[in-house]
Amino acid sequence: MGHEGHDHDTEYDPHIWMDPACAQDMMAVIAQGLGEAIYGDDWASHGEFHTNQLVAKDVLEQARQRWAEQLAPLAGAELITFHDGFQYFARAFDLTLLKAIEEEEGNEASAKEINEITALVKEHDLPVIFTEVNGSDATAQAISRETGCAVAQLTMLMDGPDGGTLSNDYCGGLMENI
Repeated sequence: MGHEGHDHDTEYDPHIWMDPACAQDMMAVIAQGLGEAIYGDDWASHGEFHTNQLVAKDVLEQARQRWAEQLAPLAGAELITFHDGFQYFARAFDLTLLKAIEEEEGNEASAKEINEITALVKEHDLPVIFTEVNGSDATAQAISRETGCAVAQLTMLMDGPDGGTLSNDYCGGLMENI
C-alpha cells in the first residue's frame, strides 16, 4: 500500500521512528552525519554530537523498557488503526495490526472495507479502534456505532518540536500512544 510517493509494504514502510529501537539507530546516523557535514574528517570535533546522541539514546532506552513492561500484559493484542504506519509500533511492543481503516491517504474506506473492519471488530471483540490525530474519524465513528467499540486517537509523531526535549516530544508522543 502506498501514498504520496512512499510504499507501506512491511519491507518499505517508512515510519521506522514508531519503533523506539529504530529511532535510537536513526539518532546515531543523524549525529554522525551532522558531525561529518559540519566538521568533515575532524573526528575529535564530533564529540558534542556523539555525546548528545548517547544521552538521548539512554533516555529513549529507559523509556522503551518502561513501555515494554507496561504493554507486556497486552502481548499479542490486536489493533485496528487509522493508518498502516503503526506497523513498527505494533511490532516493537508485540502487538498485532489487523487492519488499517485508511489504507491509502485521502481515500475513505469503501462500504466493503467498512463491512470487513466491522466484522473484524466483532470477530476479535475489540474494545477500541484507533484514529490518527490529524486524520478523519468519520469511518471509525461509523464502525463504533455499528459495533459499540470505542474510538481513540494515536499520533504518528510527525509534528515538529515546539522547543521541547526528547522526553517531552518524541517520548511524550509514544507515551500518549501507549
